[in-house]
Amino acid sequence: MSLEALPFVNWIFWGALAGGTLVAVGVTEWMGGTTRGYRLFMAAAVLLAALVWLASEMGLAPVPATDATAGLRRILVGAFAVLAAGYLVASLARWPRTGLALGGGVVGVVALVTLAAAGGTANPALFAAGLATAALALGSATAAMLLGHWYLVTPKLSPAPLKRLIWLLIGALAVQGFVVAWSVFLSGGAPFKEGLAWLTWLRFGVGIAFPIGVAILALLATRATSLQATTGLLYIGLALVMAGTIGSASLSYLSGTPV
Repeated sequence: MSLEALPFVNWIFWGALAGGTLVAVGVTEWMGGTTRGYRLFMAAAVLLAALVWLASEMGLAPVPATDATAGLRRILVGAFAVLAAGYLVASLARWPRTGLALGGGVVGVVALVTLAAAGGTANPALFAAGLATAALALGSATAAMLLGHWYLVTPKLSPAPLKRLIWLLIGALAVQGFVVAWSVFLSGGAPFKEGLAWLTWLRFGVGIAFPIGVAILALLATRATSLQATTGLLYIGLALVMAGTIGSASLSYLSGTPV
């Protein structure tokens, strides 16, 4: 696999962050229990990530293989930015916004997944699944970590929304682990060859196994009266998931196997 595709690693990171976070925010909107301040902050954060993602898309060169999805991706990323802006406006105006959040998040994840069809790996279907689960993991980790700060100033806020986001994070990481393991199995262990073995083990350990453990500890810590420990653990979890997302995208292009 040519190194020419590696600029898409940056695009994947911002796409996973923006699209996955809006999905997580949509889930919290749908289930309820968060404050208006948190929703406004998340709306602004998602819009900022969407604009960075859009700017990244404008500067990308095609993947070495025939990039038949470039036009569609650009339309979807632009639509995502519009929906993210719409969610912010609806939040400010107190209009119905759950559909905007969930619909926008789905558009963002679909935009991310279309990259898998552009080439770069031996298994586009598993690459697409990996990108989708990466978005859910990064988005839920981001939304949960930021929500944790609201409990520091609003101690009477129900811990239920935070628990749901942590469960979403654990579920996304677990599915991601299965996808990666299956992909490596089908490839005959390709990522462990050509000097990439130690990076692949780091991908499994630092990007999947360790953050699952941290997320479980954060979930257990929600039983305490103060959620400072949970918030601190979610900082660690978010850093690990970020590293895993970047490492996954890089290794997928370097080895040709979605990991």
